[in-house]
Amino acid sequence: MSQPEQPWHPGPNDLPFTTNLINPHGDRHLGFNDEEGRFYRLWQHRQPEPLHTGDAVLLRPSDVDQIIQFSVLWVKNHPSDPRSNTLTDELAAGVKAVVLHFAQAAQAPVQR
Repeated sequence: MSQPEQPWHPGPNDLPFTTNLINPHGDRHLGFNDEEGRFYRLWQHRQPEPLHTGDAVLLRPSDVDQIIQFSVLWVKNHPSDPRSNTLTDELAAGVKAVVLHFAQAAQAPVQR
């Protein structure tokens, strides 16, 4: 059984990328590597972990707007990069998964 993530609040020297989404709860931090067009999960005592963009959306659904913005801007600025199509597909899959999850949850009967 895995242990829960220990909260931490990274300082400027802890952030390997210029674009970061820092969760105020101290967990599930994300970084976006603008050179690669890829999201990374940030950990306190481990190297950043590359994420499928859909997993970034599932990890931080409250920041889906910023994840979409970072992705779309990167694709716009790198139209000939092979990663552009992959990033777009990953983003679409992640947003679809979140929308379907919440749509299904909204249709579930309320237990009282």
